[in-house]
Amino acid sequence: MITRRTFLTASGGLALAGGLLLAGDTPLSAGAVLLPAPSGGDDTAALNAALLAGAGGLVRGPRGAHYQVSAPLVVHSGTTLIMSGCRVTLAAGSACNLLVNAALAGGGRDRDISVVGGTWVRAHGVGGAGPNLHSLRWRRVDGLTLKGLAVETASDKYAISLGDVTDTTVARIRFATHSDGVHIQGPAARTRISGIRGTTGDDTVAITPRDWQAYDDVWGPVTDTVIEDVSAASLAALVKVLGGSPETAALRTTVRGVTGLAGNNVVWIGDDTADWRTTGGRVDELVVERVAATTLPGRGGVVHVNGSSVGRVHVRGVRIEGPGRDQPPVRVAPLRPATIGALTVEDVDVEQLGPVPLVAVGPTATIRRLLVDRVTVAGTSAGTTAGASVTQVAGVVDDLTVRAVSMAAAADSHLLDLPLWAADATVRRATLAELRIVGGGLVTAVAGTHTLSQVALAETRTIGMAWLLDLNTRTELQLSNVSMEETVGGVVNVRGSGAAVIRGSGLRAAPGARGAAVAAGGSLVSYAPELAVDVSALVRADGSRATNTNARLSCGTGPVVCAGLTWQHVETGATY
Repeated sequence: MITRRTFLTASGGLALAGGLLLAGDTPLSAGAVLLPAPSGGDDTAALNAALLAGAGGLVRGPRGAHYQVSAPLVVHSGTTLIMSGCRVTLAAGSACNLLVNAALAGGGRDRDISVVGGTWVRAHGVGGAGPNLHSLRWRRVDGLTLKGLAVETASDKYAISLGDVTDTTVARIRFATHSDGVHIQGPAARTRISGIRGTTGDDTVAITPRDWQAYDDVWGPVTDTVIEDVSAASLAALVKVLGGSPETAALRTTVRGVTGLAGNNVVWIGDDTADWRTTGGRVDELVVERVAATTLPGRGGVVHVNGSSVGRVHVRGVRIEGPGRDQPPVRVAPLRPATIGALTVEDVDVEQLGPVPLVAVGPTATIRRLLVDRVTVAGTSAGTTAGASVTQVAGVVDDLTVRAVSMAAAADSHLLDLPLWAADATVRRATLAELRIVGGGLVTAVAGTHTLSQVALAETRTIGMAWLLDLNTRTELQLSNVSMEETVGGVVNVRGSGAAVIRGSGLRAAPGARGAAVAAGGSLVSYAPELAVDVSALVRADGSRATNTNARLSCGTGPVVCAGLTWQHVETGATY
């Protein structure tokens, strides 16, 4: 059957809702549907009729058109809706979404929907309940593209709500919203979000595989998500990645290129305990890179991990400018005791490190593997004389590596700090390598209840550092190619409950340095022949070695070895 519309399309004409538009009257492509001109009243019915007429093809709004609607506009499978230069406002009291896809209400699934351009406005007092509080709501769509939109909301919930979607692109969006900008619920696979600008009253981009009870209309895993080029101001997080409930997960997420201002944390990872549906879900294989955003004072840091089921997180390319922060830029602080599989923090530039650590591991956190790599700290904030550290562990780290750090620091700053207030702070194995540190110290663990089992220190140069390590722990220390310049201290200060053993070679200290100090009750054994120290302060252990600096001892100064309970000079044979 040949209909009037089929005839017009085939002959190069164009279907216009409400009448006939001949070819040549518009630059639109053949077969496209042009939305009717605004009526000055409620345009809902006319616009939806045009969208139905253009289903599966191209639908375009006339530039400069300002529409008002009172019910959702519905886009159908295969449709490209171009609204550049148009404005659509959802009127107060409508209590519904502004723009949706057909499958949301009609069931089944939609595919290949594109919306390009337009300013989409949710007026103050639209109202509604549950998911109807969202503005642009998309459910059960395979192949969704939203590009070049501006979304303004004066009230209610998410500006763009995605759920049960695959292969989605959201690009070049400008927000002025009361709540979230882009919000993803599961299931969702292969979502790409980029070019986000503007302001949001809540999270700018959020992943919640399950949402709070009122909005939990769909749920499932959120996988293979890329969020990039976000430059916005948010009263909450710029990017939030939650795992949802224990049945769901956010897997293989990349967050890249984030600038702007966050009301609390720039990137929030883990749990929201306001609802069980947003607590306990898995977050794994998450990459955060190229972040240079800031936060409001006292409100949060760059990356905040508080989840109870977090696997691998990789943070790289962080730039921290201006005065030292009052919150750790990277904080791991689960809301209840939890184990994180692996955390990497690398390629970080800090202009001024304040009285807080760069990386903080809270008392409730256990991290299996923590790598801090390629960090440059230009200095500490003016007036800061205590508390600054690159890595602070108040919880447990099984395997810590701190590598390639260049730092100019105040006297009481440290590369690794087990704080006195955290009685059970534990690092089972630490590797520190390729360090260039001026001032401060390398490691401090001064509570007798701390655990610092093994420390390997290699390829390191320090200048003006009193002690490399200040310990009150039982610690095995392995040295390799360590240089200490302009110091009167040395390798280790062992406190009264401490017991340290030093091994290795390639140790170079400034002339006149003490080498080591041992308080009453503490003990030190040296198997490092280049450790220049008063050997009367050392525990005599068969085969232990050092370089004696105390000329009053009968063995004389120089290299000595312990045989049984006797120190013997290696060259002269003199004993003590």
